Amino acid sequence: MKHDLINVFREYIQTHRLLNPDDKVLVAVSGGPDSMALLHLFARLEEVDFGVFHLNHQLRDEAVEEGEYVADVSKKYGICCHTYNYDVPQYLKDTGASLETGARTIRYQLINQCMEEHGYTKTALGHHRDDQAETVLLNLIRGTGLAGLAGMRPQRSCYIRPLLAVSREQILNYCSAFRIKYYHDESNFSTEFRRNKIRLELIPLIENEYNPQFSKHLVQLAEIISADEAELTSLTEQLLDELTFRKNGIIYLKRDLFNQLSIALQRRLLQTCTALAKNSHEWVPYEHIETLRHYIIDKHQFCYEILPLTIIGTTNNILFGEPEFSHWESGVLPVPGEVVVGNYRIKTAVLSLDQISLPGKSSEDFDLEELTLPLIYRKRQAGDRMQVFGQHSQKKVKDILIDAKIPRYLRDQIPLICDQDEIILISQVRRSEKGRISADTKRILRITVEIIAGM
Repeated sequence: MKHDLINVFREYIQTHRLLNPDDKVLVAVSGGPDSMALLHLFARLEEVDFGVFHLNHQLRDEAVEEGEYVADVSKKYGICCHTYNYDVPQYLKDTGASLETGARTIRYQLINQCMEEHGYTKTALGHHRDDQAETVLLNLIRGTGLAGLAGMRPQRSCYIRPLLAVSREQILNYCSAFRIKYYHDESNFSTEFRRNKIRLELIPLIENEYNPQFSKHLVQLAEIISADEAELTSLTEQLLDELTFRKNGIIYLKRDLFNQLSIALQRRLLQTCTALAKNSHEWVPYEHIETLRHYIIDKHQFCYEILPLTIIGTTNNILFGEPEFSHWESGVLPVPGEVVVGNYRIKTAVLSLDQISLPGKSSEDFDLEELTLPLIYRKRQAGDRMQVFGQHSQKKVKDILIDAKIPRYLRDQIPLICDQDEIILISQVRRSEKGRISADTKRILRITVEIIAGM
């Protein structure tokens, strides 16, 4: 038959290995042409064990009739039809979600429930080639990377899309040739929804005015990028194994090895680590990833937030998540000597002028004779002030920490180092004017504060 799709359907399933011999497939059927064609094609695959999922969103009066029709066709094929009813309008009212987002959330939630309750291993969805073109263009308009330009995958987790190789026109011709009755959802013709507006207005405009093969080229682009994306994803997963480790639920990225990667792999690794730490598949905007990448390259220590995730840069690692802090109390800082205070290691050394060298990024030098010993370390207290190096007046420690963009959760963990008169150092943040090295300095106190590796 001229418009038969069964060979294309079989070939696509085999090429992309969408089905295994022991799979039990749940076919999602709305009653529209795409899903009814999908159901008909599965019914012709005699070797496949499958059932039907149908959801009445309670958005349209005709939905009851459509559900009965899907159930009748399923019965005719001798397969089980799982029909669900859900008050989506009430869900949208309760959650404030948009119609598209809310309906999709409920649909996948119930599909997963149905699969678990009835032992299905895969769910087949009716997305086709034109849907793919719309998805790629929509992602491009929103802003995306390679993953978005790859569009919908033939398989994502337990979801398969066996119709991605055929167009909407081919599906309609198939339904006509086999006399398959289907229903139209009038909401698909409303330009109130962005995807509909792209399908009904933008793509036709581009094809009429610029390139009649535009949709076809979008799909080809998705196929090319999908293969490239799969290869890069595999490489990223290898790097993830080599460059990261987990501790107490936090992902640690080895900073020195990260800095040796290409820009492309740095971006991909940061996207992946952020997604894993947030337990989300959402694309992190380019601006956030680039800011984070430059922080890693340029800043010795930093904290950066991609809500709700806090990302911390230490000497050796990048932490995706907030570490647990060790409890610590105030104490006397030995001079010279070393002490561990929470997640910080504080070292002091007394140097003469002929021993002096430039201090490292984690060190500050003070004129020992200008300080009143013993030194102490403690947490910040209400009303704390310090005269920041190079300034003429004192400033609240709270404001110094805010200006340095130290996240709230970290502020009470930073050791303040004081002599008997005032604060001389906010560890890893700012030093005081007191103890400035001068031409009269004879002995230098070098204070080094390091964040303990693995924090």
